[in-house]
Amino acid sequence: MADPEPSRSELRSRAEQARAQSHTLQGQVAELAEAVAQVELDVARVHEAIGEQGGSLAAQAREHAKRAREFAAREHAAAVRLRRVGRAEGRWPAGAT
Repeated sequence: MADPEPSRSELRSRAEQARAQSHTLQGQVAELAEAVAQVELDVARVHEAIGEQGGSLAAQAREHAKRAREFAAREHAAAVRLRRVGRAEGRWPAGAT
């Protein structure tokens, strides 16, 4: 015997649960992106310190620091974007309920 078709309210409930779960996951991904950005900034500071010491690896260390800061900026931007999308998804379009 086949399962009966889910009611409109059941479908709405499932959709809201999925939306809430998606929002939670987006928040978690945004937090992780911020954590990655912070680690990359720490890496950049270490490489900058190495670059300031001079020596044969100074130029390479400065380049690594530059790339780490660029990566950190991209991760931070991704976190901001995810949070913005998450807030926008929290609103239902007019007439959807």
